[in-house]
Amino acid sequence: MLVVSSIDLTTKSIQVMKPAMFLEATIKGNTLNLNDDYRYLKTGYYVSLHAEVLGNKVIPSCENIIDASRTPILLLRAARAGIPTLPFVVTDSVKKIMSELGFPVVVFAVNPFIHEGFKTAANKSALYRAMKSLGMNYKFTVCAQPLKGEMVSVKSFFGKCDEDGETQKIAEKVYALFKIPVCRLHVQKVEGKAYLCGMQPLTKEELAPNDLKAISREVALISEQGELF
Repeated sequence: MLVVSSIDLTTKSIQVMKPAMFLEATIKGNTLNLNDDYRYLKTGYYVSLHAEVLGNKVIPSCENIIDASRTPILLLRAARAGIPTLPFVVTDSVKKIMSELGFPVVVFAVNPFIHEGFKTAANKSALYRAMKSLGMNYKFTVCAQPLKGEMVSVKSFFGKCDEDGETQKIAEKVYALFKIPVCRLHVQKVEGKAYLCGMQPLTKEELAPNDLKAISREVALISEQGELF
């Protein structure tokens, strides 16, 4: 297995190639792409694209990278796979959100230029502010979901997170479906149940020393078992 990583792994037992070197090479083999940002046209995306052009099996795939980075597509695919989600509306209309979802709501950006987090709105004026910000002055639609409980954001490494059972199950199922090794998941907890709401990249600054150790352990385990692909 070829490990291409922009993340500084703590294990020395696995040979790791930096993305810049891989993108200039023509190495064949199953490829694990470890990156803090897999968004379209970012380095993580190009690593997977290059691997696919070479005919390599790669995790994550370009298709999954693109789908997971767009909240509505993420939620549609997740729901079809049996992952708990909430109803959502994709629109640039405050009136539509109010009539279909009411208040409070949680709002995610759909445009490709904003990917950090979400905003909540408990009234009309707050919703206008959220849509103006996330829609870049109303130029883009947003993805709105009802806010029925508590929003939690967790780091997910190969489908594992430091949260309770329901949230952990969400992380496992999302990884099984999209195979995004490193990400942040936004989950809504309602009366003991967990619902997937969104996903975003993790910056290198957000990866603590313990996170790097956890990622390294998973890579070492996968390398030993050879079961990733």
